[in-house]
Amino acid sequence: MSAPDVSGGPAGRLRFSRRAGSGGVSVASASAFAPVRGVLVALAALVVAAALLGLVVVPRMLGWVPLTVLSGSMSPTIPTGSQVVVRPVRSIPDMARLAVGDVVTFAPRDDAALVTHRIVAVGMDATGAPSLTTRGDANGSADADPVGPAQLRGVVEYHVPGAGWVATALDPGQKQTGVHLGAAALGGYAAWHLFRVWRPRRPRAATAAPVTS
Repeated sequence: MSAPDVSGGPAGRLRFSRRAGSGGVSVASASAFAPVRGVLVALAALVVAAALLGLVVVPRMLGWVPLTVLSGSMSPTIPTGSQVVVRPVRSIPDMARLAVGDVVTFAPRDDAALVTHRIVAVGMDATGAPSLTTRGDANGSADADPVGPAQLRGVVEYHVPGAGWVATALDPGQKQTGVHLGAAALGGYAAWHLFRVWRPRRPRAATAAPVTS
């Protein structure tokens, strides 16, 4: 890098030059990018905090039920260990609104374990009630028995991969406390980054190196 030009141009600014091919990044460029980077980090932290709250707060407020997926029948869409959040379907009119492509949770006949599969066909039984044909995304054929109002538990609103393993390892109190603390920490981290970006900054005085002959 050559010595700074302090000859006093019209704008009175110091000018520095860098040899071509040095591959360096100017201080001005790095400083200009810093606010953008800070905002992106803050937004990422807020998104993760919102996702954590969504695992506990949103289902509780809306009466939805979080369940852990223990098999791979819905892979790769819903991998094993995911937590699905199920909105209960409590009436036949509500069930009639379901369509092909929706993912539902139901209790098969003569089986206490709940199953979460996708609707592949919608029909009616002999009584005129809705009847759903379901199949796991990873399965080659549809489930043997159709799902009627008595078997249906609800429709999956969203899922979070991997969260089911955490949910099964913690009791409800530990899970709720951990989610709230994690969300609060991430929210504080995001606020700190935003404060650093938008706080007023005192201008730095430019210093010039002595010119040598």
